[in-house]
Amino acid sequence: MVPTRQPRYLSVVSFVSVVVLIAAVLMTTPLAASAQSSSQSVAVGVSNVTASPQTPTATEPFSLRVTITNYEGSGQTATLNQLVVSADGEQQYVADDLGRLTPGSQTTVTIPVTLNQPGQRTIALELYGSSGDSLVNTRTPYTVDVQETQRPSLSVSVPDAVTGASREVNVTVANGGDASIQNVVIQADSPADAVSFDETTRVRGRIAAGETRTFTFPARTTVAGSYPIDLSLTYTESGARQTTNETLSVRFAEPANPGRVILSNVETTRRGGTLELSATASNVGGQEVGGVVVSVNGTDAVQPQTYFVGSIDGSGFSSFSLQTRLTGDVSDVPVEVRYVTGGVERSFTTEVSVPVASAPTTPSGNSGPPSLGTPVYAVIALIIAALGGIIYKRRK
Repeated sequence: MVPTRQPRYLSVVSFVSVVVLIAAVLMTTPLAASAQSSSQSVAVGVSNVTASPQTPTATEPFSLRVTITNYEGSGQTATLNQLVVSADGEQQYVADDLGRLTPGSQTTVTIPVTLNQPGQRTIALELYGSSGDSLVNTRTPYTVDVQETQRPSLSVSVPDAVTGASREVNVTVANGGDASIQNVVIQADSPADAVSFDETTRVRGRIAAGETRTFTFPARTTVAGSYPIDLSLTYTESGARQTTNETLSVRFAEPANPGRVILSNVETTRRGGTLELSATASNVGGQEVGGVVVSVNGTDAVQPQTYFVGSIDGSGFSSFSLQTRLTGDVSDVPVEVRYVTGGVERSFTTEVSVPVASAPTTPSGNSGPPSLGTPVYAVIALIIAALGGIIYKRRK
């Protein structure tokens, strides 16, 4: 079988078709790339962020210098609508209407920020705008190390004291900053009814950097326990007036073993209208007591009398004796003991039994001559003996 030959013009047509197809593919590929480049033409964002100071202090404001750039390759002018700055989940600042940026240009915005917690904190910067038919929406994180607050710190200490006594509430101000503080005013008070301050304000001209000062406030409590103390510190630093307020819980306690007086070894002796009281005033506490006074309180039948014992050391004692006059039938007398412990006067009263008065001694019976005593009988005996001798001689 003889193969048939196709005409030459059919081969040419096929070749031309392939060339046209390849040319079409080559022509469409650059167009697709160009379209993709056009969709990525928006190139606007935050290019640099710096903090001033570089390491801010908690609760103290600092600033962020934010640079926004429209990069060279963007090919379009960008309109900047908003820059939102957030930290710790809270919005800190919003900058509106930041203007327009042509390709290759930039602008700088200064943002105030305050962070309340120390440590490594992350700040979010969100930029919103438009460029041609495209929207600008970028988010840039910025991390900053926040140091502990260096403002003056406050602390309180209270020594143990007897309830009702004036005690010293010591408020310490420590200036841990790098600069001195001037015109310092410290105030202390308590909202608790059981605590009362005799004075609430102290003033000092200056506390140097790194210096610590203690201010003393006299206060009293009616009941031992823990109570809130409100503190307010006002001062001037670098020309600005600052105030720090703080409430601290403070325990007002009594001494473990305060001085306490009791009467022991009490004895009474009555001789007619006189009563003698002997006893021992013992301090059963561990602290010295002073001004110990023992008194027999006066009544219609008892004459008042006082004995000053004085001071008694902790776990010490002092014996004493006093006398008073009684009239009528008295079975007991009130004895009061007063003393001072921890700056507070204490007292107690006890009833002391009085013994029955002894009856006067009287002669037994009404007959017989009165007693003349031994000397008279001796003289009579001598006279009788002499008379007897005389009569005996005469009879001889």
